[in-house]
Amino acid sequence: MGRHKTIIMNSSTAPVQVVSEVNQPSTESPQGVVCPNDLAWTDHVLNLLSDDEKIAGNPTTDGLRRIFEIALNCVVVDAETVVVQSPSPENEKRATVTHSLTYVMNDVSEASGSKYRTVSGAADVYWGNCDKVYRNHPVAVAETRAEGRALRRALKLRKVVAAEEIAKDIEDSPDGSTVSKISTNQLNFLDILTQRLNINTKQLLKKLGHSDENVYNIDHDSAVQIIKLVSSYQQDTSTISDDIKGYETNWK
Repeated sequence: MGRHKTIIMNSSTAPVQVVSEVNQPSTESPQGVVCPNDLAWTDHVLNLLSDDEKIAGNPTTDGLRRIFEIALNCVVVDAETVVVQSPSPENEKRATVTHSLTYVMNDVSEASGSKYRTVSGAADVYWGNCDKVYRNHPVAVAETRAEGRALRRALKLRKVVAAEEIAKDIEDSPDGSTVSKISTNQLNFLDILTQRLNINTKQLLKKLGHSDENVYNIDHDSAVQIIKLVSSYQQDTSTISDDIKGYETNWK
């Protein structure tokens, strides 16, 4: 059994020495205030989140971002994202991203040397650790995951992962064409462009050598080139040939 000595300062009285017996390390801060090193801290932080900021009990990155300054009583002064590795066929379209946060603690003095703090997180994403629906956007997913890890690290959360770090519907063993299929965003953007320019999308795709039976089989890189071509028509609509004119809504 150890003895713990505490000095309590009061502006109106002399210092009072209080001696108490201690059986084990304290798991709570004085006066019921929960601090980052307390065992109850993680639950305290998670309770600050709303229900729609949790998925299956896991905090979302935007939820952690919202309560970050509240929980730590700090002000974020800088946030930086760096794409360390861009996706390419050579690296299985893997993206690696780091995210750094710099923040100022409001209740820490300059003299302590720890008023300004910086924390970083990193994430790499490819088809093997990402949900199918997001597999064509590895940089965006990696950025969100990296930010979530930085926030978790700064908040000192124990045994918690951000919701975006959990993938439930992963492609088992895709071939190159499966990973690189045209994305929903590309399809929607192509639809907007062709409608605006009154282009028959099926006829356009057929003219470019793509099957008009199933547009979802078009690979991602080809979709990029198709969108680039259609976008160029906006500069001079007279270059649109008559055989591809006449927008139809049911081309997908």
